[in-house]
Amino acid sequence: MSGSLNQSLLKRAGLLLALVLAVMIPATAFAVPGSGDFVAHYSVNGRDMTALYNMIAKICLGVLVIVESVLIISIIRFRRRSEDERPVQNHGNMALEMGWTGAAVLFQIWIGVATINVMFATEVIPDDIDMTVEAVAYQWDWQFVYPDQGGLVHGDLVVPANTNIKLEVTSRDVIHSIFVPDLGIKIDAVPGRFNYWWFRADGPINQVRVDGFAMVDRPEFEYPSTRPDFMQSRPDATKKTINGLERRVGYLGRSRQVEEVSPYANYSAIEYQGTCTELCGLGHWDMYFRAVVMTPSSFRQWVHDMQNQVTEANGPEVFAARCATCHGESGQGQGDQFPTLVGAARVVEEGQKDSHIQLVLQGKGVMPPFGQVLNDAEVSAVINHERTSWGNSGGEVSDEDVARVRESLGLPPFPAGGVEPTPTPELMAAGERLFESCVSCHGRDGQGPDYIPALAGSSKVNGDPAALAKLLIEGADTPQWPGEKTPVARSMTDFQLASLLTYLRGSFGNESEPVQPGDIERIRRDLN
Repeated sequence: MSGSLNQSLLKRAGLLLALVLAVMIPATAFAVPGSGDFVAHYSVNGRDMTALYNMIAKICLGVLVIVESVLIISIIRFRRRSEDERPVQNHGNMALEMGWTGAAVLFQIWIGVATINVMFATEVIPDDIDMTVEAVAYQWDWQFVYPDQGGLVHGDLVVPANTNIKLEVTSRDVIHSIFVPDLGIKIDAVPGRFNYWWFRADGPINQVRVDGFAMVDRPEFEYPSTRPDFMQSRPDATKKTINGLERRVGYLGRSRQVEEVSPYANYSAIEYQGTCTELCGLGHWDMYFRAVVMTPSSFRQWVHDMQNQVTEANGPEVFAARCATCHGESGQGQGDQFPTLVGAARVVEEGQKDSHIQLVLQGKGVMPPFGQVLNDAEVSAVINHERTSWGNSGGEVSDEDVARVRESLGLPPFPAGGVEPTPTPELMAAGERLFESCVSCHGRDGQGPDYIPALAGSSKVNGDPAALAKLLIEGADTPQWPGEKTPVARSMTDFQLASLLTYLRGSFGNESEPVQPGDIERIRRDLN
């Protein structure tokens, strides 16, 4: 009796352990830093894929309930009740078997047709693509190239909302895979070829779009889990209002710390997390990036800011972000593939400065080229860090040395800030669109009624741009007309205000100089 009792307890304990493991082992996935939702709700094709997933999940759940119910009923009803009982032989029920076979076939056809429709909708690139971004993977980071923005290169995927984006995905070394779950982006990056994906992200909502995009006024939903919609344990959505930046990224690996203040804090945008999902070597776990969806006007401002930014290069910071994963935090290297920088001839010898610069600019083997990623100041800073750290005593290089080697290699110039000004026609076109909100008072010809000053030949319009910008940013009051001039430019970006001023100064017979976004940035700084 005691033996059978112990056996029974052991069986129950084993069953309980199996159930606990069945629950806990899949749950360990959530212990991975940066893990989170894997259902796409924030792009058009992402929602199509999620709807397909939900439909299949519901069908599977229905099949599970039916099969398990029949199985449990059969086990209970037809169990052997005595040792000498002989079961009745049953050779099947043709109608029943044809029924469930036919039902399975119909469900398979239904799922197949729905899947093919979603595949065509998500994988066939539409003709009306608005912008192209090249996603280039390498061990172990990402580069996003913007050919439509003058070849701008950035470490995060930044795109305008409500815009058809074409991703051209490739790799410099081994197979990687780009994955942004919230936007429904998932495709392999294969060396020597391009794979293509497209998406149209929602981005921030209730924003006035002045760049030819329609206004979007729809509630945004935050889905709290990866479960299908019918299995949510909480309300499946929460309406929210978006102002400024919405941060959703709390982890970016070891080489990229999540800043206390996001680099996108000044834009109207939403951040999502992207990563590599193809095992690609030692630093695979560290290949995180941000996918940032901005309003179109904020995206234009961001492009301008990136092209004109002047930042003080910090060699140790550049090395930690770009080089430490392969070469080690102390430059010790990792085998023959990633050689040590400590005492290396190229790093310590005076006569190999140009060779050192060339290696960083062009790369070699598995080392990616940084010529389009780092400007002259950043290249010289990281090289000087390598040549003067860990006991190395090589001579330092200057920004001019980097520019000279860059030119000798036929690479385009990449100084630390300073690019061509925004073309006047581009500013005029954007300013004309913005002026549409002013015509009710000032008229399309800039004359307006008698009690409103004309814009044509106005000394305020053609005079100091800073005074006009201040008037539009701060507004004006007079004893006769309180609130005479509302602060219409207070919420405008630098690009928008520069465009409006350029349009006013170049229209209605005015022929004054255009105003650049950089000028507005300085004016705002002075006002503060």
